[in-house]
Amino acid sequence: MKKLFLFALVLVFTSTAFGQIAYLHYRSVPQDQEEKFVERETKYWSKVAKSAIDKGQLAGWSLWRKVGVTKADAPNYVFVNQYASLDQLDNENIWSDNMDALGDVKPEDVETWSFTKLTFDYYVQFEDAVEGDYKYAIVNYAKPTSVGQFMQENKTLWKPFHENNIKNGNGMTAWGMASVIYPSGNQDRFSAFTYDGFNKLSDAMKYMSYNAPSDDNPFADIMSKSKMNEIMPDGFNYRIIYERIMTVE
Repeated sequence: MKKLFLFALVLVFTSTAFGQIAYLHYRSVPQDQEEKFVERETKYWSKVAKSAIDKGQLAGWSLWRKVGVTKADAPNYVFVNQYASLDQLDNENIWSDNMDALGDVKPEDVETWSFTKLTFDYYVQFEDAVEGDYKYAIVNYAKPTSVGQFMQENKTLWKPFHENNIKNGNGMTAWGMASVIYPSGNQDRFSAFTYDGFNKLSDAMKYMSYNAPSDDNPFADIMSKSKMNEIMPDGFNYRIIYERIMTVE
């Protein structure tokens, strides 16, 4: 039952402290069950997460819905369970200790496991961020040749660039990045990601839209200084937009 309270982006997707840990839990929910799933998670299970947060057992919890369909068997929801440190993961009683938060409701009457599917999950560490409020997050999943070089360039080159754009009001309201702790290896889906926050879906879509190269393109100058073509020669594995459903802090 404890996996009910998990996962990006972001997507991650809440206020974070550097070095903070998140457990990302990706769930596939049938279209005809989405309303029931969201109601049960936000109305009931968020209370259990809130109780754990109030006791200092969790740092945060949020639920996100993927915008659109990427693949028929791909997850369409993701939970983010945030922890202050890896040591908090050793508490195996977080969920059982907080079931009283459900009140008179029986767990079996509001469960969501029987009609959904866990597709995969990840443990990640937040590395840096430009904090801000946002409803939508573009999560840029990456598998660079060197995670260290990827993080270093993002910290020194891309973070100041995004920070300046956010201050100037280009639609983006937040930015951050994380590295994958587990699982890892050559066959893994991604080993790091960045996320771009927006308050309007249209702004997120405009940001992802193709812009022909030109002298006034804001990315032209920074791309001339970037080594991402070497660090990540195939580009991002996926760039997916998630909508925030609920956050408990």
